[in-house]
Amino acid sequence: MKHSDEKGDWSMGWYCVRAKPRMETVAAATLQTLKSVEVFLPRTVRPKKIKCSPIKPLFPGYFFARFDPIAHLRNVHFARGVSYVVRRKEIPVPVSPQVMLELRLISPDGILEIPDKPHRIGDKVKAIAGLFEGEQGDVTQLIPSRERIKVLFEILGRPTEVEIDENFLDFPSTHPMGTS
Repeated sequence: MKHSDEKGDWSMGWYCVRAKPRMETVAAATLQTLKSVEVFLPRTVRPKKIKCSPIKPLFPGYFFARFDPIAHLRNVHFARGVSYVVRRKEIPVPVSPQVMLELRLISPDGILEIPDKPHRIGDKVKAIAGLFEGEQGDVTQLIPSRERIKVLFEILGRPTEVEIDENFLDFPSTHPMGTS
């Protein structure tokens, strides 16, 4: 993230930028190399998950850039990974400074921890690590004392109950955009 102390920066606005599919990080990194462009890509991570827990964009497909649209719109629009700057009638729509302030306050380092919803029997889960990585199943029993969960997976065409570390499972979350 670039921060500049030039007085002229206060006249620049924040704009929402649409990235090409799954290229938010690439687009944000490309824009950070441009002089006079500041980038903010808020992302989410789930607390207490395995080390390789994925960090995902808070707003999939979108991030924010602060720049002077008169001087830099073309450079931003044609940067690697960028699809377009959000516009209305061909005019870039500025994002309210209050919205940007709120986003920065809830995720000062750009990463917001999104906790899982309380675990319940019957939840649909996906294994994110271990022997069953990528498999989906249903929670059949909670074992809180050992931080383990029994999950019903379909293995070789038949339902099989497996006890697995809860940190190896991706549960429904409280993500503000409703994604898991």
